[in-house]
Amino acid sequence: MKINLIIAILIIFLYNCKEDKIIYSKKNKTQEKSMEEERKGAKENRKIRNIKEIPDLLNTLRNQVKIGANTKFFSNFYSKKDFDVLVSIEEIILKSSGFEFPNQEIFDEKIKSIFGKVIDSQSENSYLKISSLKENDKSSKYQYDYSNINSNVYIVDKKNFITSFLPLPYILDYQNIYRDIPFEEPPYIIDSTGEITMTLRWKDIEELPQQVNINQKVLISRNKYLFNDDSSQFSWLIKHDSRFMRSLVIDFGYTEDKKLLKWVIENTKLPNFYKHANDNDLEELGKLLWTKDYDGNVHINQNTLDVFKELSTPNKNLYIMYIAEYLANKLEHEKELNISLKAKIAAYLLYWGESFKYDKCYNYNQMFMGHFYRYKDDGRYEKEFKKNNYYGLHKFKEWYEASKREKNIFNHYDYYLEGVPQPIDYYLYSKNNKYVI
Repeated sequence: MKINLIIAILIIFLYNCKEDKIIYSKKNKTQEKSMEEERKGAKENRKIRNIKEIPDLLNTLRNQVKIGANTKFFSNFYSKKDFDVLVSIEEIILKSSGFEFPNQEIFDEKIKSIFGKVIDSQSENSYLKISSLKENDKSSKYQYDYSNINSNVYIVDKKNFITSFLPLPYILDYQNIYRDIPFEEPPYIIDSTGEITMTLRWKDIEELPQQVNINQKVLISRNKYLFNDDSSQFSWLIKHDSRFMRSLVIDFGYTEDKKLLKWVIENTKLPNFYKHANDNDLEELGKLLWTKDYDGNVHINQNTLDVFKELSTPNKNLYIMYIAEYLANKLEHEKELNISLKAKIAAYLLYWGESFKYDKCYNYNQMFMGHFYRYKDDGRYEKEFKKNNYYGLHKFKEWYEASKREKNIFNHYDYYLEGVPQPIDYYLYSKNNKYVI
């Protein structure tokens, strides 16, 4: 009996010790969590305090809030001062996020490689607009426009980050930061002619706090991804900022990030086709294949062609067929290109496609150079090829000359050339040296 009593007492003692440890551990974790929250709160308070110290912030914010959230008024009432205040706020946000501002040399190189934009070190402009239309826009108007994401992206020179033009209530929780200050927010605005127009008040936008968080995250993630090489931002950006991420490739020809390039390719609609590809699909393909810079020069996206080749097999040849279709039915109709630019694109695509002809695994014959020489080149293309020394493409001249000497397998299919797209996929394969139709 005494032994059992001693064992019972020991069990109770050990249990109580364990309970005390659990309680102590929970208390410790609660204290640590509380301290972490306090640190975060202190950091946030410092950020708010720093933001509130920005010159002209309060007056600029009051003016913007009074104007309201109707975007058609922004370009009439906003000026460079609005942008200056915005940039000052964003600089504090980026610093608080741990963004490492690159030095000027690295920043300039990144801007050139990503956006194809050369920063003029002698320029007095603080903000350089990045346009997907590759226009050197020197407009003094600052417009918020998400209908075209890249009409709203600016390089902040000397500060070394990129931003979008945003009204301050879209980047700053003004109602929380200035709780004790009443803002005048009339439901209408009176323009210079005296006309009264109803407008949307910022305080009436229910999702505004969420939008502020998103816009701050976009600012941080874009800059960390592009200028800090922070790959951890990729997943968030393709989910929440997919239009911008896609535009890096299709509008600016940024193909150095293979992961991004593959994501864009995989998310470009290129459906199977029976006789010929849809014109809209070929247009989307063209955006992947080449880009035009601010000086009007064409750049072939060789990295895209390399990925297409990597993804192509004898049993999965959709990309090969699409590029053949692009050469046959789309390139000559690219209105923004002259013959010199078209010839450069044709040369690189023909060279890429013709290489499959000499790979026995594919059994392709005259799909590329043979077809192009006979039905697309009226002499102007070859003239450009020669003038540019075949663009330095090894074996291009040899392969193009060889295609001229081959027997024309298209003799009986001239009716396909009567003003309609040609279904090249019917008759361009060979099996056991017999052409399949």
